[in-house]
Amino acid sequence: MVRFTEQQRDVPEENSIIPSIEHFQAEDGYQLAVRRWRAANPVSQVVCLHGIVSHGGWYVDSCEHLARSGSDVYFLDRRGSGLNMQARGDVDCFQTWISDVERFLGSLRSNLPRILLGISWGGKLGTAVAGRQPGLVDALGLLCPGLVARRGPRPWQRAFLYGVGSLPYLSQQKVSIPLRDPSLFTDTKGWKTYIGQDPLALRKITLRCALADCQLTHYAHACCDRIQCPLLLVLAGRDRIIANEAVHRLITGSGETNTTVIEYEQASHTLEFDPCVDRYQKDLASWIRGASRV
Repeated sequence: MVRFTEQQRDVPEENSIIPSIEHFQAEDGYQLAVRRWRAANPVSQVVCLHGIVSHGGWYVDSCEHLARSGSDVYFLDRRGSGLNMQARGDVDCFQTWISDVERFLGSLRSNLPRILLGISWGGKLGTAVAGRQPGLVDALGLLCPGLVARRGPRPWQRAFLYGVGSLPYLSQQKVSIPLRDPSLFTDTKGWKTYIGQDPLALRKITLRCALADCQLTHYAHACCDRIQCPLLLVLAGRDRIIANEAVHRLITGSGETNTTVIEYEQASHTLEFDPCVDRYQKDLASWIRGASRV
């Protein structure tokens, strides 16, 4: 395994799989950073999508575990987030996020199963991608997915975003992401310090990005019934960000019969930083192996 101190995640242990940093060109020319872990004899391709605050650097241990288990792993940093410094915290519309992922998935080898993993906010994007083009992915993993938030925008806030988010003279104004407290993500002291000090974490987004997020939520909910591939839903029992029961109803009521649900009852939102991480990684790798054989 790659082991990093809780304050620094760029010092790998000996014999670890070092991810390469590659770049993928989006349809509009934007260069998206991608961390890639190469498996010795890959049997599947795993594409990961991160949360609204996080980036691929938070999840290096799990990615290496999946690579050692036989998957080529790609972690795509969202435009304006993580390693992508251009147009920080901004997007023109939610369809651009979907296009970025669809285009990247379409660039992968066709002879290996394509598994899409959406973590937190990335679960919302992953649902939209899998529902919009059902044949594009062979399996979808939703890991504490941000489909229903415990504290989402209030009606007046949504009305405000729809009113001003598309106005040219206001759309670039930035607002703080309401997830500033690291304890929302984890109860582990060292990791809370890491999150609070992470220079690549996203803290602010533009008003039009906030509007795109609201629109993506609505679109992702509509896509749940269109998912046709094997689906994994992972929940953290002590999640302070995600409304677990509402998410569970949304996913299990979608009509997809090949759905696996795993809940870690004592875990917090970011499983990567939780004491259950070893069990979570083994469960995730096992599900991917099974989904790759379907």
